[in-house]
Amino acid sequence: MRNKDGKAIIVVLILLIIILASLFLWYLAIMKHFGLGGEKTDDASPPPGTTDTSPDADPDATDPDDPDTTPDNGDPQGDDQNGDMTASGDFDIIMLSIADEFPDIQKELSTIALDYNCAAVSLVVYNGDTGEYFTYEFGNSNLETRDKVTSYTKFRIASLSKLVTAICVLTLVDDGYVSLDTDVSNYFGYEVKNPHFPDTPITTRMLLNHTSSLFDSGAFLASRDRESSESVRYLLELGSSFRRNQPGSLFEYSNFGYAVLGSLCERVTGKSLDTYAGEIIFDPLGIDAAYVPRNLRDTDNIAVIYDDSHEVTQSVAAQLAISESDTPGHDMHLAHVSLTISAVDYAKILVILGNGGQLGDVSILSPELVMQINVTNVDGVTFKQGLATRYSVGDFIPREGFYWHTGSSFGTFTQYNYKLSPNRGVVVITTGAAITRLPSGMIDVCTDLSKAAWKVFG
Repeated sequence: MRNKDGKAIIVVLILLIIILASLFLWYLAIMKHFGLGGEKTDDASPPPGTTDTSPDADPDATDPDDPDTTPDNGDPQGDDQNGDMTASGDFDIIMLSIADEFPDIQKELSTIALDYNCAAVSLVVYNGDTGEYFTYEFGNSNLETRDKVTSYTKFRIASLSKLVTAICVLTLVDDGYVSLDTDVSNYFGYEVKNPHFPDTPITTRMLLNHTSSLFDSGAFLASRDRESSESVRYLLELGSSFRRNQPGSLFEYSNFGYAVLGSLCERVTGKSLDTYAGEIIFDPLGIDAAYVPRNLRDTDNIAVIYDDSHEVTQSVAAQLAISESDTPGHDMHLAHVSLTISAVDYAKILVILGNGGQLGDVSILSPELVMQINVTNVDGVTFKQGLATRYSVGDFIPREGFYWHTGSSFGTFTQYNYKLSPNRGVVVITTGAAITRLPSGMIDVCTDLSKAAWKVFG
């Protein structure tokens, strides 16, 4: 009897041990899933797409396994230009060189770059349906050191920044935090009104499509010298910041309007525009970009900006000195003009506009809001204006319509143009070129380079 009781006790003890061990393993799994209880080791690396802000971090360090962060100071076409598959997130892109694939187009592009006396050109032709990115580089990112432009040289892209700011705001619309047609006063905590039309609300949509009646007043242009923390509210409460036309009734291009959008985004999220754009766009797409250049992962491959006499207008040191406010919602001169990015990485953003808001398996925007971006129903100068982008017919693709935008700042001239079906487009970034414009506002050097680049598609 005692033997039987002893065996029963042993069985019970074994079962208890098994149950306790199972509970312990379950506990460890839960802790691991929620990131609890672990100790950070000294050699732990930040996740891809983030910046290590620890005191020992090397701000100039790059990840040799990440093609978006590895500077290429050798062959101006780069080592990734020969049809290699470059992994970025949950999608692949195929990097190809125009020089290798289309030598005649390469010669034409170089002739144009020389004719306009460009210091540097970075150009990408993309096919969003096949994942092919055809790249062209010309000149030097730094004339003094003779560093060659590469596929991943980063430039301050001026007003092409606006599209990325618009996408940031539209992700908040997607998530229900912002409405396109609600009075923006709701997001600022004080009245944002045109004093000439106090009963007409100014909406997010009006800011996006440049019909808010805000314009680039002398006070806005002078606000670079005003403390950031004062600028936004000061200008929004200043009657001279508004035209005498009813909000929503008339197109007038407004850098100030996009500065307000950047502030709106920061106030709603409680984060800097750089931080939010990184989390919602740049990191998921494997992009190294920033409104504040010092926040880039790779700061060794930034282009110097030159005027048409090839005098320096913004050195790399000056760009790295750009700062942001410690208080979200107070920055004035980042959202509309300050994004620093490579042409290849910018092309990835354009691809989502022809693909329902996605690049591969990475979803940035809902198809519904991408459609809103591509609806251009506001009369511009010689184009139709939409939410951040424009639409024209026949300017340089005969009888065909395309979406586009330009940028110019400190001697950087930029332009994108794309079609939705098939999903194709061109990104052009130049510095040091002579500037003339078409009546539509398109910049001649960028337009002529785009004309030649579209020949990739026959």
